[in-house]
Amino acid sequence: MRIGKTLLLCLALCLGAVSIQAQPININQANVEEIAENLQQIGMVKAQAIVDYREEHGEYQGIEQLLQVRGIGVSTLELNKDLIVLETIAE
Repeated sequence: MRIGKTLLLCLALCLGAVSIQAQPININQANVEEIAENLQQIGMVKAQAIVDYREEHGEYQGIEQLLQVRGIGVSTLELNKDLIVLETIAE
């Protein structure tokens, strides 16, 4: 019985961690760490490339622009499309 309770606790903790990470993120405002933490299959290197592209070309106008970022392909974009928000920064 004790093993069952331990397994249930582990499962609850794991599911909680997954739901924390699956938050929509505005890639026009997010920093490298926020992008890496919230998007799937995006580590620090790809997150930095996303920010670098934004700084060089301006804010993203559509999520398809992410395909122009080195290391971001169709499958990565498809995996994250529901987690990406595009809001412009008010000046």
